[in-house]
Amino acid sequence: MIKKREPRWQSAAERARVAAELIDEAESLTETSTIATPADVRRASLPPPIQAELPPDPPPAMPIAPAPAPPPVPPSLDGALATDPDNVPLLVERATRLTAARHYRAAQRDLERALRSDPAHADALAALGVVLSRKGLWSEAVPLLRRVVDSEPGRAIAWYRLGEALNKVDDLLGARAAYERAVELEPRNAKALYGLGIVLDRLRRPEEATRMYRRSREAAGR
Repeated sequence: MIKKREPRWQSAAERARVAAELIDEAESLTETSTIATPADVRRASLPPPIQAELPPDPPPAMPIAPAPAPPPVPPSLDGALATDPDNVPLLVERATRLTAARHYRAAQRDLERALRSDPAHADALAALGVVLSRKGLWSEAVPLLRRVVDSEPGRAIAWYRLGEALNKVDDLLGARAAYERAVELEPRNAKALYGLGIVLDRLRRPEEATRMYRRSREAAGR
């Protein structure tokens, strides 16, 4: 068997030429090709992208008509009095609210103004009597409350307040009569019964006072 002899380079120059050709070939391969990265490999394994069409934009909304204006707000009590400052019922109503809030000076101003317009107005007289009583001016409250019961003798609350004021100024007989009248009009008026018991105690009539206290508790549901 005849072995094929490998070619042998005859000279160093020939070997250098062949090496240069191999280098040129390697450089040309490097310039025209790239080595795949791991990310390239992963992308190659993914399915092809899906193309989807988005729905068209909705048509622009129609403009909304403005809401109707709210109904006019009724004027406040202060506003109404600014328009009609001598309106007696409004003055009494505001004074009643001021009294409940313990603004006695402002309430008294309103009631005095109301009475200048209508000196016999029973509600204004009664309300002013209450204001003066709350301020501890019992002797000034008495004549006002007397005028109320004189003009409206069936008003039980006015008799009760008169009895309270008379008791404070030590008119015990007058207070007893006023409380008894309040109880006649409203037999289950717990406050009037209790006030009558206090006056009877002060008149040294303890047995009658005890009966009034008992009736007061029963009327109050105790």
